[in-house]
This record gives sequence, structure tokens and C-alpha cells, in this order.
Amino acid sequence: MSGKFNRILLLCAEKYSLYNSLTSILELLSENVRGFDVRSSLGPFRLKINSQSFRLPHVLRKSLERSLFDRANEALLSEIRLYRPDIVLVYNSEYLLPETCAEIKKKSRLIFFMGDSPFYTPLNPYYLSCLFYADLILCPDTFWISQLNMLGLKKTAYFLPGIDVTSYYPDNNPEDMSAGYKDIIYAGSCYNNSWGYKKALLMNQFAGMNFTLYGNRSWVRWFEFFPGLKAHFTESGYISTERLNRMFSRARIMPVDGNPAILHGFHLRLFEALGSGVLPLTEYRQDIENIVFEECSAKPPLIKDYQEARQLAEHYLSHEPERKELINALRSFILEKYSPHENACRLDDLIL
Repeated sequence: MSGKFNRILLLCAEKYSLYNSLTSILELLSENVRGFDVRSSLGPFRLKINSQSFRLPHVLRKSLERSLFDRANEALLSEIRLYRPDIVLVYNSEYLLPETCAEIKKKSRLIFFMGDSPFYTPLNPYYLSCLFYADLILCPDTFWISQLNMLGLKKTAYFLPGIDVTSYYPDNNPEDMSAGYKDIIYAGSCYNNSWGYKKALLMNQFAGMNFTLYGNRSWVRWFEFFPGLKAHFTESGYISTERLNRMFSRARIMPVDGNPAILHGFHLRLFEALGSGVLPLTEYRQDIENIVFEECSAKPPLIKDYQEARQLAEHYLSHEPERKELINALRSFILEKYSPHENACRLDDLIL
């Protein structure tokens, strides 16, 4: 299969493990795969200003935003003209403007992999309009597909990148043992709106257990409502994938909450947990049962009622052989069904 396409360009932040997952798939379709992270052309200061621009009056915000997008699209077009790819695969929207998409389409196939929905997540304001230039839109959520189809975007397909085994794997000899082993671990940002309350409500089910919660300062906002969480909280900024894997490997269970913007799909942390050898307790979403694990003899534990989450965790913590057996069965199934080779075959069939 390798070499079917001359050159493929991946537009995605390199710090995401998803970058490795997508690259491992694309390298089976072409011997020349290049990644480009446009953030390197924008610089941290400009990105920081843009992230805080929502606090400014609309006129100033729009001016700063357009300046950033113009600079980003100059860099994107320069890279594309230099590399001349057959296919451009974009994670979310990567600051693209519709006119840049039109330019890309003149000589390349344009494919988007949606990690977030333009309907529910405040991302690139041009995200949805860019999707109308797509030759193919890959979605990890069946509800997103139905929404896009309703708008007239028919070139859609359900797609999951699989486990990035170079980043998430069972680490039986973690180098940093200073924090010790934990029964339950969660690492992720919180929010200052209802999304944040929802996260805190789920994590509060594990208060009083051997549980550690790593995240940004927005978690502190919710300790007034859930004071038991405070003792479990460790404030942290960005945690590297390498360190995350070590942290996950020291734990036995990981809660995986359902982002409110994901309607039928699930957070890909479920795959990261299995990759690291920790059992995910995942908030219920119908795609998990109906598509992802439909053919698997083992079934992942799903949280269908927050009030039952603690009992579910206690069951697997007190049944260690069952926990380990379930992890191995689920991990083996995902590694086979969503391997780079299987996904490359799926993508090859979808590309017209």
C-alpha cells in the first residue's frame, strides 16, 4: 500500500499523541509524509494574546484575530506550495481560512479529522465554512456526522485513529516513583462554566479514595461546591505525554468524562488509558457500545449514573484479576481493530 500517494502533509500540533497516530497511518499510504505545526510560525506570545482576546471589545478582538489568521495562512500556504502534497490532512481546522482551503483544493485533496465539533466548541470561527471545501471529513462521533449531513456535507465517515503505542504503553518500571502508586488518577483541564461543574461532579464521586486529580487552576473554582476534592488536587500546567504515560502506568483506574461537545462519541483518553495499561471508567456514550466495542467479547465499564461511579470503581479495585484481564482484552481488541494498517486500509477505501 505504501507509495500509493506521492506526498501527504499533516497539519496538526506535534505535542498531541494524535500526531503520532495519524502519522503512523499516513506512512502506510505514502513514503513521503510531512507534519507541519503552524504554531511554530506564530510564536507563543502571539498565540497567548489571541487566547486572551475574548476579553477585549469586539472591534479590537476581530482585528487581532484576523491578523493572526492572516499570518497563519501565509505560513500554511508557503508550506503547501513548497511541499506540493497530493493530500492535506487537517486536525480540526489549524487556523485555516476558507480562501486558503480553496487554494489547497486546486492541487491537493483536502481531508479533515474532527477532534472537536464546530457547533459546540469555541474554535476557529471559520471552521465550519472550511469543511465545505473538504473532499472527506473523518468524524469520531456519529451524531456529528448526522449534523454535517443535514447541512449538505455528505463526504463524511466514522473514523478512530487508535492507540499511539509510541506514547501510551504499560510502563512496568516508571522512572519517577516519587508520587507512588494511585488507585485512581485523572489529568485534565477544568472550565469556569457548567462544563467545569460537570467535571467536578464526576470527580467528586471518588473523593476520599486513593485518588489524585491533576489539572489547571479552574478546578479550584468548584471546591466551594465539592470541598472533598481539594485534598486530591495537584495544580499542574501542560504535562508531557511521556510523563502522562508514567503517571497513568502507576494507576489502576482512570475516569474518562464525556465532554459535553461529544454527543455519541467519547474522549480519546479512553484509548490512552488502555494503552498505558490502566482501566478506564468511561462516561456512557452510545458509539462505545454500538460501534467501537460492538464486536468485542469483553465490554468496557461505563458510567451511566454518576452516583454509581464510586461503586463501579470499588468493584474493580477489589477484583484485581478481573481488572487486569479486562484491560488486556480491551487493549488487544483496539490494537487489532484500529491498528495503523487497518486504519490505512479504511482511509484508502474512503479517498476517491
